Amino acid sequence: MSISKNTFRFAAGLLITSSLFSASVMAAEPAKQPAVTTAAPAATNSLETADKSTVLATVNGQNITIGDVLDARKLLPPQLSQIPTGVLLPMMVDQMVDQKAVQQMAEKANLENNPDVQQQLKLAKASIIQDAYLKAQVEPKVTPEAIKKFYDENYANKPPVKEAHIRHILVKTQAEAEKIIKELKAGKKFADLAKANSIDKATASQNGGDLGWVKADELVPDFSKAAFAMKADTTSTTPVKSPFGYHVIQVLAYKTAPVPTLEQVTPAIRQKLIQQNVRAVIDDTIKQSKIMKNDAVIKQYTIQPPSAPTQAPMPAPTK
Repeated sequence: MSISKNTFRFAAGLLITSSLFSASVMAAEPAKQPAVTTAAPAATNSLETADKSTVLATVNGQNITIGDVLDARKLLPPQLSQIPTGVLLPMMVDQMVDQKAVQQMAEKANLENNPDVQQQLKLAKASIIQDAYLKAQVEPKVTPEAIKKFYDENYANKPPVKEAHIRHILVKTQAEAEKIIKELKAGKKFADLAKANSIDKATASQNGGDLGWVKADELVPDFSKAAFAMKADTTSTTPVKSPFGYHVIQVLAYKTAPVPTLEQVTPAIRQKLIQQNVRAVIDDTIKQSKIMKNDAVIKQYTIQPPSAPTQAPMPAPTK
């Protein structure tokens, strides 16, 4: 009896959250052997070409096979996609043994018939069907030819792009920003002031406000216009207002980024095409559907967000 599709999803969740699956840990720790093996292929063989029915472990008589691992592999997050399955294998087996044992205990407790579980299964089924439909509609359109066409239209004939190495300190009020500018002029270090004052905690605590190398169109417009008007190795002398608050900006240097090769941007283009085509399929589906919204009730229970968010997700979505 092989492990079920729902088991794959649960196993993937465990794998995603486990710190064992960082590349650094995997490189540092020796591989653990699975509890039960039968005729396991040599470590140098490709798992993808092995006999899918080969048993890697059993839990109370239920098998976990190479085929089960390969199916679970497909559900791992993108950051693990470059790691060979053979490297992940020992830890995947351990995780799948854990979840299989838990699944069996849940089945003994008859939790599958619990109303909350039934509702979750209903939602999961709907999500899986939706994903399958979108994949069937979109996948044939994301071809090498489509990727090349997108590259030719958006990259190949574009001039090299100017990039700036920028640091910033974000505060809520103009007065706070002006005070920080005075402190910088008095000799205080930018990184220290960023850590102490910036409400952009994502960059302040670890990087001293450093945004790294960014392009103009990767930043919110007000910030971008002010920053790219500055000279290299200078700091703004007046606060820069954006929808997130008031910024003190430091431009460390400029450089010209060369046009990337097709190979370099293929993953990004593929993701962009997937997003575009998914949106197109959804829009077309909505046009063919009869939709009714009870706007009065929706409005009654809608909570308006703050006019200016306190966080500062500086880089805008990549175009």
